[in-house]
Formats: sequence, C-alpha cells, structure tokens
Amino acid sequence: MVDEMRRIREKQEERIQSLQSNAFKLANFYFVFQGVILTTISAPMISDTCSQRWFPFTLSFLAGMINLVAMFRIGLNYKITLSQQHLNNSEYQNQLQNLHRPREASEPGPSNTVEQNRDGFREAKHWFAFLICISVFVAFFCITLFGCWKIPCLRDECGNLPDNENCIKLCDGAKCISVCREY
Repeated sequence: MVDEMRRIREKQEERIQSLQSNAFKLANFYFVFQGVILTTISAPMISDTCSQRWFPFTLSFLAGMINLVAMFRIGLNYKITLSQQHLNNSEYQNQLQNLHRPREASEPGPSNTVEQNRDGFREAKHWFAFLICISVFVAFFCITLFGCWKIPCLRDECGNLPDNENCIKLCDGAKCISVCREY
C-alpha cells in the first residue's frame, strides 16, 4: 500500500511539473506573439491608418481568448492536482505512521477520511493564487487590446492639433507639429 501511494505521489509530482511547464510555455508564446503585433503596429508605415486597426485588434483578441481559455484549463487542472496531491501526501504520512507505530490488539487505529484531511486554508490559497494569475493574464490581455486599438490612430493625430490663428501646423507625412506664437 505504501509503495502504491509513493508511485501515485511521484505521478502527481510529474503531472504538476508538466502543467507548470505547459503554462509557462503558453504564456511565453502569447507574450512574444503580442509583442510582435504591438511592434508591428508601432512601426511607422505609410499604409497603416486608424481605419485599419481592426485587423491587429482582431488578431490580438483571438490569440488572447484562445490563450485565456487554455490558461484557465491548465490552471484549473493544476489547482485540482495540487489539492489531490495534498490529500495523498496526508494519506501517505498516515500510512507511514501506521507502519512504524506498534499496535495493540484492542486499538483499531486512527480513521482518517478524505474530509478530515482537507485543509480549507490551503484550498483557499490555491484558489487565490489561481485567480491572481488569471487576473494578471486578463489585465495583460486588456492592455494589449487597448494598444492594438489605440496605437494605429496615434499617427492620425495631426488632424487633432488645434487650429488656431496663432499656430502653424508643420507636417512631414504622418508626423506633424504645431508651432504657436507666445501671447
């Protein structure tokens, strides 16, 4: 029974390592992909205007949603596996204690059920960490969406400079400055 519990613990540890690795790879690929999109839309190009911002926005949105769902699924599996590992570790410790403790014939031994081994604080910690990670990912997702929507329009700002009789607008392609006389 103890050897079986040890094998289960080892498999759970491998599963946890695999989930962590998958989550980090997915997050890194997502960050690089978003970085490429933001770099591309930030580079000055003649053809990009505010009216064409839908393409990088849609591309970023689709990538973000796919990654968010995948991260949520991986994170949920990770949290469940951690909780199960804690329960199995408690059971394993009880098995080891029962093997090393001399038993009297009249003592039936402690009866530890799964519910007795549940640690509410540890469960809450796992949920809290999971929600923090997902929140950070959602925040980055929203920031990149905002950037994909707003950055292409920054080059069209020349039309938004004040038209004032005391100012002269100087433009070179998409870059404009307004030179104003002091009052």
